[in-house]
Amino acid sequence: MWRSVAKQMPALTRAAARRSQAAAAQLTAGTTATKIAVQTRAFSSGSATDDYALNLAKVLAPEQTLEEFKQLYRTPGVKHTTVIKIGGEVIINELETLIESLRFMKDTGLFPILVHGAGPQMNAELDKQGVEPQYVGGNRVTDQKTLDIAKTIFIDTNAKLVAALNKAGVPAKGITSGVIQADFKDKDVYGFVGEVNKIHGDPVQAAIDAGEIPVLSCLGESASGQTLNINADVAARQLALNLQPLKTIFVNAKGGWIEDDGTKLKTIVMAKDYERMAARDYTGRQGTLLKLNEINTLLQGLPSSSSVVLTSASQLMREIVSKKSAGTTCIKGEKSAAASSKSDVKVSTVPRGPNGKYRVGLLGARGYVGRELIRVIGRHPELELVCASSRALGGEKVVKVAAAAPLNPHTKLPAKPVEDVKLNIDPELEFCELGLDDIATSPFGESVDVWVLALPNGYCEKYATALDALRRKDKIIIDLSADQRFNSEWTYGLPEAAGGRTRLQGATHIANPGCYATGAQVGLMPLLGGKPEVSGKHLDETVPPHVFGLSGYSGAGTNPSAANDLNVLKDNIIAYKSVKHIHEHEISHQLGTSVRFMPHVAPYFQGIHLTLSAQLADNGVITSAKQAEELYQEFFANEALVKVQSDIPFVKNNAYHPHVTVGGFQLDPDTGRLVVISTIDNLLKGAATQAVQNINIALGIDEYSGIDLE
Repeated sequence: MWRSVAKQMPALTRAAARRSQAAAAQLTAGTTATKIAVQTRAFSSGSATDDYALNLAKVLAPEQTLEEFKQLYRTPGVKHTTVIKIGGEVIINELETLIESLRFMKDTGLFPILVHGAGPQMNAELDKQGVEPQYVGGNRVTDQKTLDIAKTIFIDTNAKLVAALNKAGVPAKGITSGVIQADFKDKDVYGFVGEVNKIHGDPVQAAIDAGEIPVLSCLGESASGQTLNINADVAARQLALNLQPLKTIFVNAKGGWIEDDGTKLKTIVMAKDYERMAARDYTGRQGTLLKLNEINTLLQGLPSSSSVVLTSASQLMREIVSKKSAGTTCIKGEKSAAASSKSDVKVSTVPRGPNGKYRVGLLGARGYVGRELIRVIGRHPELELVCASSRALGGEKVVKVAAAAPLNPHTKLPAKPVEDVKLNIDPELEFCELGLDDIATSPFGESVDVWVLALPNGYCEKYATALDALRRKDKIIIDLSADQRFNSEWTYGLPEAAGGRTRLQGATHIANPGCYATGAQVGLMPLLGGKPEVSGKHLDETVPPHVFGLSGYSGAGTNPSAANDLNVLKDNIIAYKSVKHIHEHEISHQLGTSVRFMPHVAPYFQGIHLTLSAQLADNGVITSAKQAEELYQEFFANEALVKVQSDIPFVKNNAYHPHVTVGGFQLDPDTGRLVVISTIDNLLKGAATQAVQNINIALGIDEYSGIDLE
């Protein structure tokens, strides 16, 4: 049956159908979005440029192995492009650096398509000719004289960039017309300024087929042939929307998004940051607001996993190979509970402390999770750690312990390198010993706004009962153990689940999900529906999904055992609790369908790998791995902490990051068995950052506040 269904299914997937409908709507409105079918040349292994690019990549990003880098951009048969918008100031001051970066990029297999501005060059020429530049909404008002100057400047700048590339041995093709079709934006207001309505891809395709980097200037033409001035950010936005590239990069002289106080933003999450940033006073800086608007518009039209990076010419190579951006990464994200405008949103009644922050008490601070909680809370702009309880660490300085590397329980040697971060924690704060009998009399009982319980299973319920008995009721208790995960009076804290955020708004008792359980649920929930925009169930629930789990030994805790003994783990993995594991019950309970779970411990410290095998419903809806991937992309659209990819995700790429990565989709067309890989950091998204994410939603503050989204 499965084989016959696969043969009969039309090639048009749901996502393709939606794109066709969107294109039809655009045609009705008089615009089209012609998608360029980019074909990039194959790279032969062992060539001089191949060795150069791969060796340079290792220098720039030593945290990635050569094989990882090859897998990222050099997979045989996979074609990658990136749209790069280059500011005019970069061409003036950093041309040599820019050219070297572009040469490296092309040699690595990430084919650049360039669109450049020439703002400073234009202003200099206008000044020479005694013309005062005028702007409206970030667009240069363009009369006939300004247009004539623009044509000359853009063509000259384009020729300069193309010549520099060719001189460096990088074939390039200047394209100054024939690609961007536009209408007058508003002739009475802007003059000869265009709004892009169509991209003609043939000239770009011809350059790529010839192995040349397309270099586009920001000149467009109306349907009648009138040349129009196009803002470079607008042109880059429309090119990227048409191309759907692997990466979109804005190269500017500042190397990122610079705030008024001179600080560079690491991340902009449009869902939570855009309205606030757009509401600022941009008098004299309308071009900055236009850039923000264009990036936001672009992200709304790209897959949820896409990002737009603002960086410098000197850091451009690093953007290609490094896991962390040196500039500013912009993502779509999803609006937090605080941003919702629905009238039924529950609002937290927990008051802030005297200094405007919420005071946090941590019970169970000794373990690996406790240490990560201290580090996350210590970087949070709206939380203040005032109490950290640990019998073993009583009297020691919290900051000192949090700054030190975690130790292996047997060797007492560092289990992993530690990142040096500044923690906003009172340097004199010491670990206290807050026992169960101390809760009622402790001064923290009435002053703490948020209690975080990071104690072993079986202990948290007793502490929660003692905290509930306190006179103060307007507080939040979040339990990281399994004690309350099956208690209907507590809110289960998985925001990415259908309705998860709504349930967490204003919640006072939160059960934090387990690490394995989070990764497994994210890996399976798209098959079970639950979101109105993603219809239907796709799982055959008569056949329980099987989940093979592999965790680093930090999951075994800080007490010595065989599961964290490196001598036992060397060249080995250890199976444990292969039936009736508590997470098997949790996954099944939360998904509403039976699941079989088999956990194992591996000889590395941190991170979880999950291989999930699920039998699809025989309904003819999903008959290929690509369709399964599209379903997951659709389900997790706008989720900042879930990444969906085609390739198999690696544990070491996900470790130390606060998100779940799902990928490696494989489908047996004969049987309908789907295999999905999920990776998660057991100490972060599996515990600490997930707890802070839940606290943020419950308090009504930015969902990702205090969480490094990179």
